[in-house]
Amino acid sequence: MRLTMPTATPTDFRLYRSNSLEVLAGVLADALRDPAPGQPLLAPDTLLIPQPAMRRWLQATLAAEYGIAANLEFLTPGEFVARALDANVGAAADDLDTASLQWRLYADLTDPVLCAQPALARIAAYLAGPASQAPDPLKPWTLAGELAGVFEKYQAWRRDWLLRWDDGADPDDPQAILWRRVARGRMHRARRIQDYLDRFEAPGQALPAGLPARLSMFATLNVSPDVLRVIATQARVGTL
Repeated sequence: MRLTMPTATPTDFRLYRSNSLEVLAGVLADALRDPAPGQPLLAPDTLLIPQPAMRRWLQATLAAEYGIAANLEFLTPGEFVARALDANVGAAADDLDTASLQWRLYADLTDPVLCAQPALARIAAYLAGPASQAPDPLKPWTLAGELAGVFEKYQAWRRDWLLRWDDGADPDDPQAILWRRVARGRMHRARRIQDYLDRFEAPGQALPAGLPARLSMFATLNVSPDVLRVIATQARVGTL
């Protein structure tokens, strides 16, 4: 099935549905038979897959169709979005991934001045533990890791929350307070996605650079709305 997106800018968006991975792989093999319009002969085709483990199976299945499957670049949706952001809004010196978030949150959770704020009283009480026992030194690190995982997911699924918190919303929310501490002065991923969409999402705006002439997504489910919106801009410059 082919869908044409109703915009003033010519687009090429194609959607194929099936419950069988083998059927979808056959459709993909047929689509990759010829170069996309405007695609240099030796340019690789970019394929988005749900996880790296899918690469070997898909490459072997495509090779079974044609005898060879080469010059293919496999990316996860997150890797493709990172590449699009780097090419169009600048590389991020600090994108606040889970590891860096954990270290920054650990520093904040061990800051007695910050933890003395009334809004963080419950967190401070949890970290202090029972009055009859010495505080567990691992608690701040463990809690920092849990919060880092949450904030990492928010950057993909709750961009609106993070941008509101950046602007000072929810002053008594412990999560908002901690997020502002770790994100202050940094061009984090949620902010970069917002900048990208502001520049390139709407018809009539400038076309994004650095995207391939053709992008194929294979069996990719559970993609966040923001990631999907960035991927959809591919249809403005080539085939999706």
